Amino acid sequence: MSDKQKRGPVGRLLDKVVGNRATKREWREYKGRVAVLPPDYRLVMQKIQKFLWTAGGAMDEQSFRVLYDICELLEESAAAGRPVLEVTGEDVAAFSLNMLAATQGKTWHGLKADQLNAEVHRLLGGPDDR
Repeated sequence: MSDKQKRGPVGRLLDKVVGNRATKREWREYKGRVAVLPPDYRLVMQKIQKFLWTAGGAMDEQSFRVLYDICELLEESAAAGRPVLEVTGEDVAAFSLNMLAATQGKTWHGLKADQLNAEVHRLLGGPDDR
C-alpha cells in the first residue's frame, strides 16, 4: 500500500491544499544545504535549479531528486577542493540535462517516453523492436 493510499481521502486532500509536510521538510533541508555551499558552488546550484525548472520540462517529485543528487555531488566536490566547473564541465546546461535524463527512466514521463518508443518501433517493425 502506497503512502497516498495510507493517508486516505482527507489526507490526500490536505496534501493537495496545504502540501505534503515531508516534501516541504525535504525542500527546506535542500535549500539549507545550498545556502552553505561555497559562493561559486551556490551560484552554480541556484542557476542549475532555475534552468531545470524552466528548460527541463515538467518537474515531478522524482525529477526533484536530481536537484538533491546534484547538490550532494557539489557538496562532496567542494569538500575535496575541486573547482565547480571541473565538476560540471564548461557546459553546465548539458551537465544539468544529462543528470535529469539519467533520472527520467524512473519517472512517469520517462516511462511514457519508453512506451511511446517501444510502440512506434513495434508498429513499424524497426530494428529496435522492443
